[in-house]
Amino acid sequence: MGIQDRDYNRSSYGIGASQGGGRRVFMRSPGWSITIWLIVINIAIHLLAVVVFAPTSNHPNGLLYGLGQLTIFDAFQRLEVWRLVTFQFLHDPNSLMHVGFNMFGLWIFGPMVEDYLGRKKYLAFYLMCGLSGGMLFAILNVLGRYTPLNLLSDGFHTPLIGASAGVFGVIMACAYVSPTTVIRLLFPPISLKMRTLAYGYVGLAAFNLLIGTHNAGGEAAHIGGAIAGYFFIRNSHLLMDFFDIFGDSRQSKPKGKRRSKRSKPMKPGTDAIEASEIDRILDKVSREGLASLSEKEKKTLAQASKRDD
Repeated sequence: MGIQDRDYNRSSYGIGASQGGGRRVFMRSPGWSITIWLIVINIAIHLLAVVVFAPTSNHPNGLLYGLGQLTIFDAFQRLEVWRLVTFQFLHDPNSLMHVGFNMFGLWIFGPMVEDYLGRKKYLAFYLMCGLSGGMLFAILNVLGRYTPLNLLSDGFHTPLIGASAGVFGVIMACAYVSPTTVIRLLFPPISLKMRTLAYGYVGLAAFNLLIGTHNAGGEAAHIGGAIAGYFFIRNSHLLMDFFDIFGDSRQSKPKGKRRSKRSKPMKPGTDAIEASEIDRILDKVSREGLASLSEKEKKTLAQASKRDD
């Protein structure tokens, strides 16, 4: 059995899947990727918020918006800190474009980052970028009220909603994972390198924040998400602790027998690459993403792939 036939290679574990965009995302695995789960959850919550939990006299903005949107008063003065996560799954109830463009961006750019980080770290990465966007929104609001740095002064009761902080972080990660990949924009219809696109988006958000547009709060969240994306894609090992409330990730050990230290080194281009070693490496990719591999493991995987061609 060649490396292309293994189960790891047919699923969304970061090996053998397209890294050029989202066109193949629905064919990547018998199950759903984290990217698809995020898109489905966002759309489902939007429909629930608009249709099922519509505004009432008791909840003028709708029940889900009242419970989940981020305001400085609710999140920090009332200590409803869950709002730093829940606001990421709410969108403007009066605009399909808000949720539509965010989910389209996640569908296009998300698979590349999920392939690189692996499922668990990718989910942690996405949520951290959104959380960082909410934190920068809060920080700039506080600074705008109590210091001369008045970049943002929306008020402590002004809500923040939307997934765009997480999406901005994902786009920044793409600029690191594949900086020279060419992306063709819909509006305007021009082609840009991934790196140019990402930094251009951040520059535009910074400009809009400085001039004080009507969505200055949203632009602050975009920049916060982008900063987190820039940092965590380069320090992805820090994401391992994100879900440690459920257990200590640092104690986890790969299952299976360890290779003896006395084993002879594998010779490039020969049949010395054992199937068990390839399985171990691919299993590591499935858990932790391509970024977790050492140079030796990447070389071993490349040799096996060439041999099976």
